[in-house]
Amino acid sequence: MPVPRGGQVALLFATMFPQAALSMLSLAPPVMAGPIAHSYGLPAEVAGAYSGLVYAFVLLGNLLAAPLIQRCGPLRLSFACVLGGALGLAIFAEAGIAGLLIGAVLIGLCYGPLTPASSQAIAHQAGSPAFVFIVSVRQTSVPLGGVLAGLLVPPLLARLDWTATCAALAAGSALAALAFAAASPLVRSERAIGTLGRTARLLDPLALIFRNPALLRLAAASAIFGAIQLVLSAFLVIYLVRVVGHDLVTAGALLSAGQVAGILGRPAWGFVADRTQASRTVLVGLSLGMALSCLLAAALALLGPSWLSLPVALVFGATATGWNGVFLAEIMSAVAPAEVGSATSGGLLFTYGGIVVGPALFGALAHAAGFGTAFLTLALGALIAAWLVGRSPRPGTR
Repeated sequence: MPVPRGGQVALLFATMFPQAALSMLSLAPPVMAGPIAHSYGLPAEVAGAYSGLVYAFVLLGNLLAAPLIQRCGPLRLSFACVLGGALGLAIFAEAGIAGLLIGAVLIGLCYGPLTPASSQAIAHQAGSPAFVFIVSVRQTSVPLGGVLAGLLVPPLLARLDWTATCAALAAGSALAALAFAAASPLVRSERAIGTLGRTARLLDPLALIFRNPALLRLAAASAIFGAIQLVLSAFLVIYLVRVVGHDLVTAGALLSAGQVAGILGRPAWGFVADRTQASRTVLVGLSLGMALSCLLAAALALLGPSWLSLPVALVFGATATGWNGVFLAEIMSAVAPAEVGSATSGGLLFTYGGIVVGPALFGALAHAAGFGTAFLTLALGALIAAWLVGRSPRPGTR
């Protein structure tokens, strides 16, 4: 049964804090890429290898989520992941080259279970009239962690070296997690959810997705969504500078504007989905919005640098970065409450696959045939995602 509004707020904060904290911990090293690379005599571009390594183990951590949720309970697992991520950042700073690798692996492993765990924690809220909005607000914790990294790391670096900055962030995150977990009745009183008759196995989330046609289509669409979201983050600036003709400062500001639109879009699309009771239609609309954004982005090359780049960046960001909450709520609504964590984990395997593969394919196509062709191909992918979502069978579990 849905809990009272005050309980909803407490639960929302209990699920947002771990995701925001680990997002900040994972993004802190790229912010410090210059000093880190200099101290080891490495090129600053090594930050890309760090991100790839982290996401590879996010995938593995995501697979481990279902059995860990059973054994620990979703909220306790989430706060334990913050402690593990903090330990990872401390190792990253203090154990040389090996520490860089071990720390990145531990951060990724701890990041992976968070979304399935937080989804399981709020699964019983599915009867709330504001359910999609709740899920969408929770998903703002990921970009919020990026904001925290951008706000905290530079001032710390101005006073400390990068190793001490890592130590300060790790210690602060661990202490905050321990204090909140100790003070929160939700975390203290949580019990493991049980084994549903047997212990969850590693590939159970993937099997659950393939058994359910609605989940499979949604998950496949999310791979395209994830690819488009990462293309926006990774390629918009270079496209605006090299092809459209903007200067670097303007291009960076346009990317920031798009990210802000995405942060605001997540709860906004959730609110619309709740008010209309048409999450699937909203998700189709977001797919079409991504297709339109890709077409408009391709057209910017013909227009050159102008104010028209701003509305394109805003629409691109609001759709390509704003879809996550509506998608996760739709996944959660397609299964029984006890299966929410496993279904979320399985769906995210497709999403992360798109995140890993999509930008590489886009970059290769842009290099071979130009950015215009790459954006047009991405628009086609968004249309395929709209078809997948629109053709998905209606969930009948609830």
